[in-house]
Amino acid sequence: MYVLETESAAEKFCKEHQVAVPQISSIDDSLHYLNGESRFRVERSFDRLQQGFSELLLTIAEVDLSDLKSRHYTGFKLHHYTKQGQRKIARAFRKVRLLSQAFPESITEREFLQIDRRGE
Repeated sequence: MYVLETESAAEKFCKEHQVAVPQISSIDDSLHYLNGESRFRVERSFDRLQQGFSELLLTIAEVDLSDLKSRHYTGFKLHHYTKQGQRKIARAFRKVRLLSQAFPESITEREFLQIDRRGE
């Protein structure tokens, strides 16, 4: 007698013991899940930002305490923010990108010191 089963033993165990099963659709998803990171690239990138960069972006975004989901959150993770706060951060990032695109690629600090003195 053959039994047709569509559930694996692991799925049965999780269902019986009420264990939440993550929705993983690729190797990348499983690696991020195992590392405790978000499946979403923007959230992962924001959460990995160096503190100085995240503070700069948050300053440009003009987020305040009302944009945090809880007073107890630090604000260094994207999920700490309300939808409104997340939108402010997204708009601030767009401003940074537009500013960056206004200049030629691969410019150096020295080039900012090269000033054409014709008008003096």
